[in-house]
Order: sequence, then C-alpha cells, then structure tokens
Amino acid sequence: MSENKKRVDAAGKLDRRHFLQAGSLLGLGSLLLTNKVLAGTADTKGDCAPTTDDILGPYYLPGSPNTSMVAQESEVGTRLFLSGTILSNDCLTPVAGAKIEVWQANDAAVYDTSQNFNLRGTMYSDENGLYAFESIVPGAYLNGSQYRPKHIHYKVTKPGFPDLVTQLYFEGDPYIAADPWASQADAALRIIPLASIGDEAIEGQFDIVLDGFTSIKPNRFGLDGDVLPIHPNPMRDLASIHFNVFREARVEVVITDTDGREIVTLINATKPQGRYTVQWDGQAGGYGGAVASGTYLVHLRMNGQVVKSQRIVRQ
Repeated sequence: MSENKKRVDAAGKLDRRHFLQAGSLLGLGSLLLTNKVLAGTADTKGDCAPTTDDILGPYYLPGSPNTSMVAQESEVGTRLFLSGTILSNDCLTPVAGAKIEVWQANDAAVYDTSQNFNLRGTMYSDENGLYAFESIVPGAYLNGSQYRPKHIHYKVTKPGFPDLVTQLYFEGDPYIAADPWASQADAALRIIPLASIGDEAIEGQFDIVLDGFTSIKPNRFGLDGDVLPIHPNPMRDLASIHFNVFREARVEVVITDTDGREIVTLINATKPQGRYTVQWDGQAGGYGGAVASGTYLVHLRMNGQVVKSQRIVRQ
C-alpha cells in the first residue's frame, strides 16, 4: 500500500472516530451509504413497515455504558462502523432521544457476560434521529447443531413506542439460509450490505422504523426463552431439543399430546440464562413405555408459564 493510501485510510478512520466522540453525523460524508434503501422503510409501492423483531438471546445485560466505541481499538477483528436513523412509522419523521443498546460476540464468537461490558454499548439518537457506533465484525458461533450467522443485537426504547428487540445481519453470510430467525422473510430488511473503507475497516447503514401504532407490542419470540427447531423431526428413536433461557427461572420442558395431556417431563429445575439441550427417546413418563406414532408438543415453561411450544412427530 502506498504512503498516500495509508494516510487517506487513517484520515477516514479518524474522521469517523471524531464523529463518534462528538455524537453528530454532520459532515461525516461517506459513513452514510446514501444509495442504501432505508431498512424497514418505504418500498417501491410506497408501503411502510416497522423494523421487525428478533430474539433477545441469552446474553443481554442491562446497564451497558454510554459509549459509541463499542469495540475498543485494542479489540481483535475487522473494524466496523455502523450508522443509521431512528424513524417513526411514517418512515419520514426522525425520533430523537431513542435509547439504543447494542451487544455482540467477539471475533472468536464469544460473548463477554462480565461487568466489563466488553462489546456492549448504549447510545441515544440525536435531534435528527441519527446514531452511530464503532465496533468489530462479530464471529459466527455454534448454536445447537448449526452456526448462527454473524449478528449484532439491538434493543431500542423510547417512550410512546413499543420496545424493539431485534438483530442485524450481513449480506453474503452463508449461515443465514439455515438460521431459524435470520431466514424469516421479514428479516430481509435487517440483512445489510457492508462497504470497504480501507484494508482493515468496513461500514454499513441500518435505519430503524419504530412501530408507533400501539404502545404495547410483545416480541413474537418472547423475551424469557425460546425453543429451537427440533432435530430430527419427524423422529424415530431419539430427538434433540435445544432451547434458550434468557433469564434465570424455574424451567420445565414437557411433552404433551395435542389435547394437552402430559406425556413426560424432561426437565424441572431452576436454570440460569444459557443454551441447553435435552433429548427425548419417545418414552412416556413412569412405566408408560413408548408412545404411539403421531404428533406431540414440546412446551418450554418458565416460572409456570408456557413461553414457547414446538410440534414434534413420532414415527
């Protein structure tokens, strides 16, 4: 690389960091990818849709520090500059003062859950609805039997709007197609392109549209726990049930028939947040023996409440 090119790249990074420290997008220039259609905003038919939700995941920690330097300069990985605008549901009106919490895995696909709050940050949209932060590209980690695509978690809160819990993904990630959440049709506008801004840094834009039509909108995936796709399904002899616990609770994993009659309880214990796996061999509890072929339900209960159910077929 020529000395001139090095100086240009260094200047670009300094400009972005100066912007992050100043908390303003004015004069930033190339950080905003102006040709990018707003994620979750108007399409060619003039429709407008709020940004869709996603799972909270087991690694959320409240109280992350107010910073736009989510990854310190010493953090290993490809530098990533992300920016965007928080908009109301008309896809035009900026939302000022929205609280934006972000968290992610490191380059080796590991989350720091200590009070160091590594790779975590809180920021607020400015008077024009703008936000931005510097981080690194996260690693893709193994979740159950398959890898989750690289992603960054967002939690956006603002009085007068329902809370938004979602995830940002990146174009070209080979794990998106098989992922239960990133492959959802309405996640498409949360899969953004990234552009190179030098040999060691990239940037992207993620604009968020808040749903202002209702003050309460529960996350469709639940905030307490989730059951991943069961494998194999249909099953013959043994099925693996992977599930996430997002906060400590009394956890039950129960198999019932389609009429709600309990077949067997696989887990009944207090569990901290984390990812777990339990297996079902097709047997009923006690001395019931093997169940007949048919459709059954796997229920994840937390503190006595069902938070997610999945169908499983016994062959």
